[in-house]
Amino acid sequence: MTVTPDSANVPPSSPSPDWVLWLLIMGLFSLVVALFAGLLESLAGGGLQEVVRSGGTGFITAAGLCLGTVSAVQQLRKRG
Repeated sequence: MTVTPDSANVPPSSPSPDWVLWLLIMGLFSLVVALFAGLLESLAGGGLQEVVRSGGTGFITAAGLCLGTVSAVQQLRKRG
């Protein structure tokens, strides 16, 4: 990897406050989805392993969809 003198002196940009807020909202939304998924699995009679697995799956799925949606919206804004 080659580093040019111009790029070596540029400090990394800090995330904008808007981006941090969106990440917080997406994380909280994913947490709520995970809690509901775990609760539904628990009410269905699942054991601890099934409850944790469904909660984790709900969290990862919701977070992935949120991040994918943000990326898609950014690409659409660049086009038009």
